[in-house]
Amino acid sequence: MKIAIDGEEFEAENGESLGSILSKAGLGATDGRLIAVRRKVSEESIETDLFEFQTTQGRMIIKVDCKVLLEVWKKAYHGFEGSGVRWVTKDAVVFGPSFFDAEPSLEPVTLARTEVTISLSGLSRENAHLVFSKRPHLASYYPPRGCAALGRVVYGRHLIGSLKMGDKILSVKPVLEVRERTKSLLRGEPGMILEESDKIFTRVELSLEYDSPVCGEHAYNMLDQGIIKVTSDASSYICSNELKVTSLVAEKMGERRRGTVTVRNSGENVGGLYIYKKDVPLAQSHTIVGKVLSGMELVDLAEEGDVLSVLPRPKRIRILGKSFSEAQELLRELNIKVLLEGDEREGIIVEHMPQNTLEIYKKREVVCKTTSPEKILKVRLYYEDAPRSVKYFRAVTGLERKTYGKLRVYFSNPKMEMVLFRGDGGIAKGLTPENVPTERVRSGQIGLTNTVKKFVGMIGVRLTDSDRFGPTAEGFDGTNLIGEVVGGLTLLKGVKEGDEIYLQEVGAR
Repeated sequence: MKIAIDGEEFEAENGESLGSILSKAGLGATDGRLIAVRRKVSEESIETDLFEFQTTQGRMIIKVDCKVLLEVWKKAYHGFEGSGVRWVTKDAVVFGPSFFDAEPSLEPVTLARTEVTISLSGLSRENAHLVFSKRPHLASYYPPRGCAALGRVVYGRHLIGSLKMGDKILSVKPVLEVRERTKSLLRGEPGMILEESDKIFTRVELSLEYDSPVCGEHAYNMLDQGIIKVTSDASSYICSNELKVTSLVAEKMGERRRGTVTVRNSGENVGGLYIYKKDVPLAQSHTIVGKVLSGMELVDLAEEGDVLSVLPRPKRIRILGKSFSEAQELLRELNIKVLLEGDEREGIIVEHMPQNTLEIYKKREVVCKTTSPEKILKVRLYYEDAPRSVKYFRAVTGLERKTYGKLRVYFSNPKMEMVLFRGDGGIAKGLTPENVPTERVRSGQIGLTNTVKKFVGMIGVRLTDSDRFGPTAEGFDGTNLIGEVVGGLTLLKGVKEGDEIYLQEVGAR
């Protein structure tokens, strides 16, 4: 029998299990990742009362509230495809005619704004018109008996007032809501016995949006292991917020249609990645970073705690940590030019411009900066003891987004026992005391100034032990200890104001 896996056709034996066919396809164990199986179910058998109208002015969705006419409407709605505006008044805009198999009523109709009715003009079933109400009014429309109003517009209501003579209904189709779609979806288990025409989905494939390169790079970071864990689900979306960040720029915005992927750019859940199961309106707090190309079945089925395999396209460009020649070789296949800043061809790439994958694809050129691995400061951060301060440090250095962070020297003097680095006053205001030293600060420990002192957010590294002052020359009450240098401390001796120091995180305490 024939089945399909992620759109590719396979031959399966009668009675063969899902685990067996996945193994044959080279997918093997799925490590607990969600697998969706769609069984053949007639769409006509799936109940829905929502219908999408694509017009020359845009898209509307109507909800059929008159249940006694729902089955008649399902047989008749195709007849309105291609029909144009028949007439327009200050009260309504009317499309038709078409056929509608119902008995007309002689009672006047009262319609509210955005309500929709069928007008059996001349009391004829062959002369049915679709009436969209622009404002509350009373009229003799001769609607089907038992239903003054067929339903109401629930999406695209603003379009009713803009429809005019010459406009048309291009298409009408049922909106199969997620709860209805999932009736034909099953959660795949290795022992599940397959049936003819089963469609198996193992991954969600995404196309990322070139107009959102910064939030897109954050999406690449979230999908770095080829998976996302669903941390919350709702009727209209699934969300993964396992990689929160301090802030993100607002980039492309627009209507969040089914299959749209966004990253939250502001608010409580900055950095959360959302995939939408239903259409929802534009929101300033969400940047559109892409859309689902295939695998929406997994999104429809996913619940909190599920792990989904995700494949983003285009492929991420990863050259940090590579040599210049390795980067050239890697990007030659993509027809992207690689340039070197300065003349230090040896070492590894610690920074490049543009910084983001999608911008590199767009520009077709990247300028790289290299340094010797021995010139990179290795740090370990105190996540458990100072979570807020560590989050601030990773935001300031760029470590929350990149493999290698960077600090600019603010002040250094041979006679001083510490080196000070610039912070970010804009995000330092909430740095209340946290992991404050009590007895001694060791050489190599990293700290920042908390809100007890004036220069809140200043970052420092001690070069000698002290039982009086922290890494930023403040007393212990004004110091939050956030980590320690575990490699390359001697790099800080002799630095001067304006020098840039690259750093790499090597693990948490």
